[in-house]
Amino acid sequence: MVKMKGRIFLSVGFLLSAWACGGPHYFDLQTDIPENRGNYKIDKVLLVEDVEANDTYRDYRIVCRKSPFQVKYHHAAQWSKPPDDLIEDAVVFFWKKRGIFKKVNAYGSGDDPDWTMKIYIAAIERVQTQKKWHARLALEMEITDTESNEIVLVHSFDRKSLLGMGGLAMIPQKISAILHEELLKVEAKLMKSGGTAGDSPGGALPAAGR
Repeated sequence: MVKMKGRIFLSVGFLLSAWACGGPHYFDLQTDIPENRGNYKIDKVLLVEDVEANDTYRDYRIVCRKSPFQVKYHHAAQWSKPPDDLIEDAVVFFWKKRGIFKKVNAYGSGDDPDWTMKIYIAAIERVQTQKKWHARLALEMEITDTESNEIVLVHSFDRKSLLGMGGLAMIPQKISAILHEELLKVEAKLMKSGGTAGDSPGGALPAAGR
């Protein structure tokens, strides 16, 4: 009888645990920001505009891609916000924590900006490459002088990071790591140019959905 009760308790415990873990997991991109140990400053107010995205990624669900022509949405995990909002929040948070600008504002808040940063999400997904799953992030970023509309900097990338044993749960960490590394490259470009307009010519970002 004691053994039977023990088995019942174990079974109930297992079912409760499975039920608790059975709902969708919600991921965000708020992680630690690399420490800024330098004294480099840019005397500019930066506005991060509303991020735009390819239509495929305008969804709370995480995109899983097995081929360039086959995508599906994951049923057991979702973003806590749509990816365009998550990337915008993460970029604003990054620049504020790095402290290189006089001030950083999200769209619709704060003082009139000196510079405007535009971001377009070409891809944010879980992708299979050579039978292994990776986190993929592809962004196009542009900083312009708000008054003159002159391009200050253009930066784009398309990167993958192996998920490994952590699987799907590693996506936020991998995406954040890629984003931080690329924003540090943007910072380095601004430092090299002395924070002046016209350092990196380029065209405008594509319209959303292209």
